[in-house]
Amino acid sequence: EEEEEEEEEEEEEEEVVDESPKKKKYSRDGENPTPWQVESLSMPFSDDHGKWKVNLGGREIQSWQNFFYPASQFSVKNYLFSKGVNMKFPEYLYLSKNYYDRSWSSKTHRRLKNVIVTMDFIPSRQAVKEIAASGKALSKTQEKMLRRAFTSADNNQSGTISFAELKEVLKAVDVNVDGEEGDKFFNQMPPEYANRPVSFEDLKRLLEQRLHNRIQSGRFYVALSLFEAECMRAVMHQQTSLPLIPGRDCALALRTEKTMLDSTYGYVPANSFQDSTAKACYRFIDSSLNYTPRDISLLLRGIQENGLEMRYNYFVEIRSNRRRKQKDPSTSALSKVFITADEHHLLNYKIAAGRITAMLKSRGMYPRDCFNAIDRDRDGLLNYEDVKRGLAWLGLPMDQVLLLGFMKELDKDRDGFINLEEFKLAVGFQDDGTMAANAAAFNNGMPLPPMPSNDKEKRDVKIPPPVLSAVKVKVRKVNKFNMVWNSQGSMSRHKISVWEPVIKGGAFSQNKDSFSLGHFAGAGYDNPNRDGKDRLCMEITDTTGSWVGGSSWLPHVMDKFMPHPARFRLAWSVAHGSNPFYAWEPVPPGDEFVALGFIGSKMDKQPDVKCMRCVPRDWCKPSGYLAKVWDDSGSGGRQGSIWVFNTMNLIGFVSGSDPPAKKGFDLKSSRFFLKEYSDTMSKDVRPQGGYKNPKQQQ
Repeated sequence: EEEEEEEEEEEEEEEVVDESPKKKKYSRDGENPTPWQVESLSMPFSDDHGKWKVNLGGREIQSWQNFFYPASQFSVKNYLFSKGVNMKFPEYLYLSKNYYDRSWSSKTHRRLKNVIVTMDFIPSRQAVKEIAASGKALSKTQEKMLRRAFTSADNNQSGTISFAELKEVLKAVDVNVDGEEGDKFFNQMPPEYANRPVSFEDLKRLLEQRLHNRIQSGRFYVALSLFEAECMRAVMHQQTSLPLIPGRDCALALRTEKTMLDSTYGYVPANSFQDSTAKACYRFIDSSLNYTPRDISLLLRGIQENGLEMRYNYFVEIRSNRRRKQKDPSTSALSKVFITADEHHLLNYKIAAGRITAMLKSRGMYPRDCFNAIDRDRDGLLNYEDVKRGLAWLGLPMDQVLLLGFMKELDKDRDGFINLEEFKLAVGFQDDGTMAANAAAFNNGMPLPPMPSNDKEKRDVKIPPPVLSAVKVKVRKVNKFNMVWNSQGSMSRHKISVWEPVIKGGAFSQNKDSFSLGHFAGAGYDNPNRDGKDRLCMEITDTTGSWVGGSSWLPHVMDKFMPHPARFRLAWSVAHGSNPFYAWEPVPPGDEFVALGFIGSKMDKQPDVKCMRCVPRDWCKPSGYLAKVWDDSGSGGRQGSIWVFNTMNLIGFVSGSDPPAKKGFDLKSSRFFLKEYSDTMSKDVRPQGGYKNPKQQQ
């Protein structure tokens, strides 16, 4: 008897279910299934389907549209709102009246059945046409977000990306670029894209035309009741290896979730975009809370015509009639659907993920290896700074907004850290057989330098001699300037202005970078561009690097051979009046280096040493050019003058009006390889041939 009582208690415990619909006055009236003729599935879609009847073998056949209705019309009786909530879904999605009769939504509460079986059917295979999926155009804000994401993909800052890079960008926004679907998509693209770089406008046009989101007009999906599914399965078995409807090219398949139960003769699945979108939308209608990231993206595309509040109200109200846990959906994987207006809002994250994936492939590096290399403290977690430093080290520094969006998307538990699994989920890929070759080809097989460290002590990094031998140095014209100061209000007899160069450095996102050697003067108050004289900065290129992956050795080469000044000393100043000026002379970090120019500012605080760089003395020769461009005679203050020191038109500042006691420097050549003037085998910065400057031996 005790055993029987325990069994009864267990049975009672099993009947206690947390998942239950909300308590309402549910009705079961009128749930008898309404029969429909299988032949109706061969009827073409028509707006006036009620008038359509076809005579087949002496029988009148009504259109399937009399028995199925669009998913956009599905709603339930609502006790929270004055009217039942419904949403817009893709027009090819339907529900059977035997699954849920629309008339119930205005009369009674109904316990909803699960969406278990869906039918994918084609009334006529010959009538199927491939068209672009409908969707919203890019708003100004979305266009701005896309442009930022595009810029991060534009490694060489040319305003364009290559056709290969376009593939990675498209893959990041869920375009299938592999296999037959990929070939089909690229065949639809304008042929000139394969022969020229792709601009932002090209990418924008592709996304707005939705060449990548292709659907088949004439293909429909419908959620069936289990009874209907059983009947259809029986009919399909009777017609094995034969057309479903004799004399008609109708075809269909039955599915449950991602599993195909059965298909008829001649059935061919839709492309993955349409198929997966249908599955994601039916899961939403079925009040499911678990989705993959791709499912979420496709669902967003499918329901983007609906407002955020509408989506939430719809989901909560539909779920209240199901046997489900009635927890807040905004705390689940579905939360993004209620806070993200459309798929364009995910472009930043997706394109960032695509670029990182492309970079890892180009280096022959797997996500796990990348994660372990960036995770310097070996705790299995990465924060924002870790990822930022690691991507810069790998040659892909990222815009702050993009990187924050990337981290936010990955950090599911919102603790500020991502783990290996989250990282792999975003940038994981399968080896297509090219990884070993890519690893050998990248940087001509050169090893990666060590990761940057937070330690204040400077690390001695040994740069491989082949890397140094391949470094190219040249001067480059500066085209943009910002004014630092002009002499207006100083009471001097002559006009002058001081300008800093605006140099768009690659920040090591490619295999070259440019940097400032000092400030320039403008004629009068004019921009330096207006006098026809070239102002020059320096550009350095690691020819072992690539445009895609960049150069990780470049920052180490620059820090060793082109270091920042150790500090600045005040050469001269104009402190009186409301327009002060301070002239700063850079102090090189050692006798083996020289500064080619000076820095001007309006503050009596030393400039940031990172505003310019010095160069090895052995790259230079005494300048044969010196010209005074201004002095402050007449100002009544401490006398000073400005001089052009070299053929690069860099300026220097002198206290007094006499020529400077020390001559300036010029480069020996405007274009050369580092190995021509420096010893690439030495640990120190020495001239080629092993000669050591006597000053360094003291």
